[in-house]
Amino acid sequence: MTNKEYHNTEGVSKSDLDLIHKSPLHYIAAKSSPSTQTESLLFGSALHKFVLENNEFSSEFTTAPLCDRRTKEGKAIYADFLEKSVGKEVITSEHLEKIQLMAEAIHKHPIASKLLTDGQAEQSYFYDDGETVLKCRPDYIKGRYCIDLKTTQSAKPEDFIKSAYKYRYHVQAYWYLKVLKALGKDIDNFIFVAVEKEPPYAICVYFASEEFLRLGEIEAEADLNEYKKCCKSGIWYGYDEVPEVHSLDLPQWVRKEVYDE
Repeated sequence: MTNKEYHNTEGVSKSDLDLIHKSPLHYIAAKSSPSTQTESLLFGSALHKFVLENNEFSSEFTTAPLCDRRTKEGKAIYADFLEKSVGKEVITSEHLEKIQLMAEAIHKHPIASKLLTDGQAEQSYFYDDGETVLKCRPDYIKGRYCIDLKTTQSAKPEDFIKSAYKYRYHVQAYWYLKVLKALGKDIDNFIFVAVEKEPPYAICVYFASEEFLRLGEIEAEADLNEYKKCCKSGIWYGYDEVPEVHSLDLPQWVRKEVYDE
């Protein structure tokens, strides 16, 4: 199953939980609108394919030829390229070069390279809990480890920890392990391989702690229950389940700055 097929298949994913967490209205609005491929998402997909399934990279991705598309000759060259590239994602030659350098950094890292070899990449998993289909698509599985490859601005521990919380990686770690365990998979560890997007492409490897997974469980289960409740009621509300008027207060950091000096 391709990544596109996975996303088009029924089931609640971690990204769905993120939308529900923002509000049920944001979830239903996103599901009602066609998704768009951003440059950042395209780059991430290409990197994952190059690192994890390199032998299939050229069947899904290609780079545009260098030509002046303002000229007749350039237009002809580019039109021929598009005709031969139907069904493939097009990335720039600059992005391909960066992807190759990032992949090289990963392969040179003594821990990351071992974690991301001799395993299974990009497998899709679905579990029906009796009410809802739950799904996940781990980047890589090796033994009892579920491994996720993350690109980041900074892989430095104090910076990545903040990013992990902001982007709810704790929910992802718990959710993937939940689905895999429900399917009888003997996988109980989650590891993040964080690689920076700019030179020198520094890497840090992180293990999801019990506390990290526990917070993921609390938030993921709350989001799932909210989703099921909205499915039953048919009411996909915004930030307030019951509309109310909120008090507009000063942020805590402003209050501290103004009144605590």
